[in-house]
Amino acid sequence: MGRKKGYTRAGLIDAATALFHAYGFEGTSTEMLVRHLGVNRNSLFSEFGTKRALFDEVLERYNDAIVTSMIGTLERDDARLDAIGQLFAAFGADSIGRFAGMGCLMCNTAIELGAETPEGNALVLRYFERLNRAFARVLGNAQLAGELAPGLDVEAESGMLCATALGLFVMARARAPAAMVRAVVCTATRHVDLLRAP
Repeated sequence: MGRKKGYTRAGLIDAATALFHAYGFEGTSTEMLVRHLGVNRNSLFSEFGTKRALFDEVLERYNDAIVTSMIGTLERDDARLDAIGQLFAAFGADSIGRFAGMGCLMCNTAIELGAETPEGNALVLRYFERLNRAFARVLGNAQLAGELAPGLDVEAESGMLCATALGLFVMARARAPAAMVRAVVCTATRHVDLLRAP
């Protein structure tokens, strides 16, 4: 009978997430994973096969849990315009708070791997599309409810809001000054308010 594992797959993925979030894919070595996860190299590769396979599972878990928690309110069928301002306020607070120096793992991966491999590029596009769709859903709801100025280009506006959110994630990673982050949040929120019908 084989010896019982002293770890769970989910536990290893959660522990690996912290390393990849802090150091990126290339910056996280197998040795770092072995030390941080508390398993030997054979167990690690027996469980996941390769470092990239582990990283892909980390990203999938991050997308399911963290990204959903970040933008889930925008993805609801009843999401309204105020949700965008609330989201940017939360992103701004996190950028100078708990995620300062970290940013968003998906955004970090987009910068690190997005243009280098087909897999990385596909991941980036899926992530961008999800974020863009979330903003478009809210703007579409607001348009149907008559809350937006007539003739507003929802597709263009959702793309701009997506780019602003991604910019905040990059600023968080780079530990941008708090005043700069607050100015971006204030301007983005004011911009959303200007989209409202008179």
